[in-house]
Amino acid sequence: MWIFRYFIAAVLIIALLGFAIENAHQTVEINIANKSYQHIRLIYIVYMAFCLGLVFWFVISIVQYFRMMKQLSEQRKKNRILTQEITNLRNLPLEEIEEKPEEVSEPGEDSDG
Repeated sequence: MWIFRYFIAAVLIIALLGFAIENAHQTVEINIANKSYQHIRLIYIVYMAFCLGLVFWFVISIVQYFRMMKQLSEQRKKNRILTQEITNLRNLPLEEIEEKPEEVSEPGEDSDG
């Protein structure tokens, strides 16, 4: 599976580099927040979009990492508690078995008489 991911990443990087080389001298106009920027090279815009995407991905990955670490910690704590409970149950003394079973009275019957 990792080979497939690396292959896709390599193809995307090669495509991006090819796109950059073909459009190295092309300039564009950008409108951001009612401001107009003219004669900006397209490669800079692509590069900035790539960098912003990396930063966004990095922040999301960090949030997910800490969320998983918190879940892992909670699961380890729960596992410790359950393991201790199992150990305590194993260490309970066995009750002696009586040779004669006790008589069980049926509901509605009064055993006193």
